[in-house]
Amino acid sequence: MQILPELSTPFVTECATLSSAKVRDLKSRKIIYLEKPAGKTYIVKRGYVRLAYTDPGGRLLTRMLLGKGAVFGDLPFRPRLFVTNERAITSGMTCIIEVSRNELEGHSLETPRFQSLLVQTLASQLTALDRRLQWQLLSPVRKRIATALYDLLCFTGGRCGHGHLIDIRLTHEEFAELVVAARPVVSEVLAELKSEEVIDYTRGHICLLSLDRLEAIAGAQH
Repeated sequence: MQILPELSTPFVTECATLSSAKVRDLKSRKIIYLEKPAGKTYIVKRGYVRLAYTDPGGRLLTRMLLGKGAVFGDLPFRPRLFVTNERAITSGMTCIIEVSRNELEGHSLETPRFQSLLVQTLASQLTALDRRLQWQLLSPVRKRIATALYDLLCFTGGRCGHGHLIDIRLTHEEFAELVVAARPVVSEVLAELKSEEVIDYTRGHICLLSLDRLEAIAGAQH
């Protein structure tokens, strides 16, 4: 998910001014944490972060993909007893801001404007998570894949030579984790969409050739 620029830019800028703020530039596939750290909240300044968890069967699944302005780690104003099984990993070159949860909460309570930015950011993330859970749990695989590809466009909106390029580097295995499906099945559906000239892809990059056809698949009833 990507926070709207008019919200993410002032939010990130102010988070960086907190006394506890530590700005970290990280390489691709860098592990930020393997378990949620108590008292530490993170904000994506640039790039992307993948939140993943291990299901009861031992599979690693992607909970969310986060872009600029998103908040993760020990979330503010959330009961601490809800410690979740979660790891955070960078996707591409990424910059994050690490802050103290206590200072973030205190600054929010003292600064109404910043409090509004924080509330809107967290609300945007909850809305995106709810949407993701709906299509993830209720849709057949082809529709899940089409919806995921369409949703990923919000991270870039940019164009390459012949379509819309998704600038998040995801392997087929990582994309399978995102849509909760077996990698061979995902690879087969992606190959079908490529042969139908709906998408094109190379190692780690996906280009959407026909947004209308992709949207039609994502919106199909079956």
